[in-house]
This record gives sequence, structure tokens and C-alpha cells, in this order.
Amino acid sequence: MRQPRRQRALIVLTGLVLLTVGLLAVNTRTVMFPRQDQPVAADAIVVLGGLGSAAVVAKAVHLAEAGYSGEIFISDAFGGDTRPANLCARAVPVPGTTIAVECFDPHPTTTRGEAEAIAAFATERGWNRVIVVTSSYHVSRARVQISRCYAGELAVIGAEQPMDPGKWAYQFVYQSAGFLKAQFPPSC
Repeated sequence: MRQPRRQRALIVLTGLVLLTVGLLAVNTRTVMFPRQDQPVAADAIVVLGGLGSAAVVAKAVHLAEAGYSGEIFISDAFGGDTRPANLCARAVPVPGTTIAVECFDPHPTTTRGEAEAIAAFATERGWNRVIVVTSSYHVSRARVQISRCYAGELAVIGAEQPMDPGKWAYQFVYQSAGFLKAQFPPSC
């Protein structure tokens, strides 16, 4: 009688190990090696707030300077101190250019709030194509959440920033949990 119990326990344990390995593989792909879009001419470049905001804003400015859009919208989800170089406070945000910069405070201060703000701006301003720039580890989750709210063409691009192994581990767990949470509720 002990044999069937051990066999069931081994089957359950094997199933749990395979499920864990599968989830790790999927999360590694979506968090560490996400599919990134190629930039295209857009109505606006939107910067999502977060820990890598300096690198993200620099990437957005680079895209604007390259001619992909003349407008940058920066989400200030984490307070005024996350506005690198205070681009919104300058009379000429990007010297030597005509690039317009506008900061906004999403409500709620989450990726979902940013997605709702993008949809509202698109309706209000007639946007058909948007480039979203975020931290590289946030690309997949941002794409899922924004595409639920914004019906236009969307290109999501990640900005790389140096992170030590501890921060990568934290972001892996945080983004994986956020990706799972983003599945409920699925509507905007």
C-alpha cells in the first residue's frame, strides 16, 4: 500500500517541478529577454515611470531627436523627483530642438493608470500611433496592459540600465507577479 502513495507523491512532485521550471522559463523570457518593437514615426513618445527613469527618459529623448516624434509625455507616477533633469520644468526641455515635453500624473500610479492615461490622451489629441519607452524588464507587462486600453498602433521599447544581481532578482519576482496580476481583471 505504501508503493501507490509514493508513486502519487512522486507524480505530484514531478508535476510541481515541471510547472515551476515552465513558469521560470516563461518569466525569464518575458522579463529578461522581452520582445521589443522597432521605433516608427509616432504621434507621441510616452515614458513610463519607474526605477530606471533616467535611462528611460534618455532613450525617449534619443528617439525624439532621431525624428520619431516631436512630443514626449513623461509619467510621473513616483513623484517629482523622478523627472530626470526636470525636463518639464525647463522653458526649452531639450536644448537645440523643438521637442515638446509634458509630464502627467497617472491615477492610479500604476502601469494600468499609465495605460488609461495614454488612452485618454489618444482620444483627446487624436493619436493613432504611440511609442512607449520603459525599463527593459517592464516591456512585456507594459505591452499587455497598454494594449488593453489603447486601440492604436503601439511600439514598446525598453531602455537598458545597469543593475546588480540583487536588483535583477527583485525585478524578476516583482515583474513576474505584476504580469500575473495584470491578467486579473483583463479589461481596461
